[in-house]
Amino acid sequence: MLKKNFLTKNLLKWVPNNEQRLYEKKLTDVMKRLKIQNYNFNWERTSCFVEFHYNENFYRFEHSIEKAKKNGIILYNGLDCLRELTQSLEDLCGIIDRGMNDLETWISGMKQSPSETKMPGFQEEFEIRYKTLGRQNYAEYNTEELKELFPFGTEPSLKEFTQNQIDQRSLLNKARL
Repeated sequence: MLKKNFLTKNLLKWVPNNEQRLYEKKLTDVMKRLKIQNYNFNWERTSCFVEFHYNENFYRFEHSIEKAKKNGIILYNGLDCLRELTQSLEDLCGIIDRGMNDLETWISGMKQSPSETKMPGFQEEFEIRYKTLGRQNYAEYNTEELKELFPFGTEPSLKEFTQNQIDQRSLLNKARL
């Protein structure tokens, strides 16, 4: 029993981190095969990217859950996106290794200047302030109009509900006597 619990706890801790390390290692190997020394990558909850310089040009590959969903592919998190992106780069390595074309030919249409990199979207902050009107005089409201708006009436408060229960019990007890 102790051995089973020990293994279960350790395996549950080990598997996700191992999967992350596995894909990061795979990406490192792919980038070595492409002869790219300096690159940057990141994955987050819903997307990932790999960016690098090759022959003095800047390239950025991005993938996200939304892009995959548009193409009918179901991905669950950013690590899945990184896995797909790494697999695509690995396929590109295979094509280049076969001698069809060099890397620059394949990625020439994907150049991106550093100024064109997408800045993370921002949300404008604004503050809403409410001015209280003070204590309201409910006698000003026409209760007949309110009854038309709410034909079923309003629910009784909890205090009224408990009072009605007490009244019904007392009537029931009097009827028994």
